[in-house]
Amino acid sequence: MWIFTLQIASAIVSLAVLIAVNGIVSTDRKTGYYRFLFSKPVNPILYYTQLFFVYMAGVVASMFVLSRILQTILPTFSIVNYLLYTALIYVAMGGIGFFLSVATRYDWLSLAAVWLGARILRTMFGDGNDWRSKAVQLLPPVHKLDEVANSLIGTGTANGNDVLWLLGYGTLFFALGLVVLRWRSLAD
Repeated sequence: MWIFTLQIASAIVSLAVLIAVNGIVSTDRKTGYYRFLFSKPVNPILYYTQLFFVYMAGVVASMFVLSRILQTILPTFSIVNYLLYTALIYVAMGGIGFFLSVATRYDWLSLAAVWLGARILRTMFGDGNDWRSKAVQLLPPVHKLDEVANSLIGTGTANGNDVLWLLGYGTLFFALGLVVLRWRSLAD
């Protein structure tokens, strides 16, 4: 029951992040709302940075509600560990989603393809010694998610290198998204 709960709870976090960052920038661009939003002296970089963190607060709040429900079913379920995992996945996955939303109109589909493709390619080529295994190392570290979920949600301790890798990758792509947002026109 515990393993099943961990797998479902971690999958729900990933799905919630995918829904939260869906169209965070691209929807405003597609629908033309950016004209209204930025007709006043509002900085788009600050606006979308704030929106990213407001959505993060929403995901964490919704996972808090879920964790309270899970704790009534499984009294050993740690709410704090689950919320830490939620924040970690939001930064890791949401940072990539933010970049894709700035760069393309099809951010939701691209994020799902990147996330699933990275997992598949790491499974196929991750352990080799050829150029493909080296190239796969540039992909998002999704291969660490199951391990981090089981250790962080389950025991409360996770490998610091894995956590830093996930945080660093998401933060890097969030920053790249801000750079692209700064230099690219919202109208395309």
